[in-house]
Amino acid sequence: MIQELSTRTRDLAHRMVWAVRLRLEPLDERGGGRNSDEGMHIGAGAVIAGTIAAGVGAFIANKLGALK
Repeated sequence: MIQELSTRTRDLAHRMVWAVRLRLEPLDERGGGRNSDEGMHIGAGAVIAGTIAAGVGAFIANKLGALK
């Protein structure tokens, strides 16, 4: 069960990183990207989401007794 939780957490983190990467990449090959203000908001949202996911994962692992 712990391995399944670890796999799900890793999969979620991987999906979040790809989502952020796709949002921050240029829109076309000519270099027209998103403005830096929007990028900062997206980056901050990714950090907050990662923190929440890590906290939830740690809480569940603690409840299952994996951290004791």
